[in-house]
Amino acid sequence: MTTKTDTNSPIGKEISKVPNRHKAYFETDESGIITSYKRSVGIDKAILKARLTTEEIDDLLSRFNYYIEHESLSNGYIEHESLSNGYIKIYYIMDLREPFGVFIKLQPFETGVNAEIQLHSQFVTNLAGNSPIILDVLNNPKWFIVRLDVATDYVTPFNTSAYLRTHGNKKQENFDTSSWAGSTANPNKKSCDSHYDRAVEDDTLETNFINRFEVKLFFKEADNMTFGNLNHSVIVQRLQKEMFIPCLTYSYFNDKSVKTNRGTKSYIDLIKQAKQAGNENAIRLLLTDSQWKTFRKCFKESRDDIEQAYLDSLSYIYGFLKAHL
Repeated sequence: MTTKTDTNSPIGKEISKVPNRHKAYFETDESGIITSYKRSVGIDKAILKARLTTEEIDDLLSRFNYYIEHESLSNGYIEHESLSNGYIKIYYIMDLREPFGVFIKLQPFETGVNAEIQLHSQFVTNLAGNSPIILDVLNNPKWFIVRLDVATDYVTPFNTSAYLRTHGNKKQENFDTSSWAGSTANPNKKSCDSHYDRAVEDDTLETNFINRFEVKLFFKEADNMTFGNLNHSVIVQRLQKEMFIPCLTYSYFNDKSVKTNRGTKSYIDLIKQAKQAGNENAIRLLLTDSQWKTFRKCFKESRDDIEQAYLDSLSYIYGFLKAHL
């Protein structure tokens, strides 16, 4: 990422010009030129759905030695498919070779979407332990993706990084070691964001990549997003809208101040103030419309190019699909 505005960006500069304590943040080429932040990209969670016939459901169940049969109240929904006691039958399958890494829910009716698969990071990162049965299912074009969580992890500290909502209508909540934007309950959502310190979320974590920026992407059935037909251009377009800065020390904002209606403030102090207050609206109240536009423009031009990190990691991210094929 090289920008006109972010003249402090280390990308394209010699690693020797970076203090020793920060050198671990960056990737370099053979000449010692910084090419990017050190990043690890992967799928944290994926949810797929399908419309299956009762025969296809029976066939899928027969391929597993273990599943749970459950009855749930229909609440008036698909009543003609309910059991005589007003309940509907649901089957749950868990792949026991990879505990809690994959979960399948099947409802034996044929009036709509009746099947769901949830994949978690334990599954998509464990090539050796993945079930060939589930991998075969995932490559079936009937299963379309409705949610794909793309997580980018950094070795930079959580408290030196920041992000802005893609637009002001997104609800945001900020805490000491995490920040969340967007509502998963919104039926028209295309993405939700989260930024958090992984070491705080999981004290057993054994990695230096503890600073996570995650984009939850949502798709509809009509998008025809399947593992066999991934539309990477759509994913990239959405990732390009995200504004995340891995380290404010190496951004345009590091040594910049602005005159506000509360006196001169450093941009970094304003960003920290916004995180404490809940979202960047706390900054906007202090700035003129022109200053606010400049602030967002500079933030956008200082963002990390997470879409390029995604494209560079495709074979690794989706390697689990080919593990047994």
